[in-house]
Amino acid sequence: MQHLLFVFLIIVFLFAIFIIIMRYERKINLLNQNIQNIKEDIVDLKETAKKNRTLIEKNRSNIENITNN
Repeated sequence: MQHLLFVFLIIVFLFAIFIIIMRYERKINLLNQNIQNIKEDIVDLKETAKKNRTLIEKNRSNIENITNN
């Protein structure tokens, strides 16, 4: 009887470990997806910043041309 109780406790313990692992696995997958989305957003923001820098330089050039005329 004592042996059966020990096996039952081991099964319950392993089930609890399984539940905890499954719960955190979903959270880790969600975290990885969020990190991937942030990386994609960073690439887009870098491209936008580069375009903005180009436009700023173009505007400065145009302002200098206007003030020199």
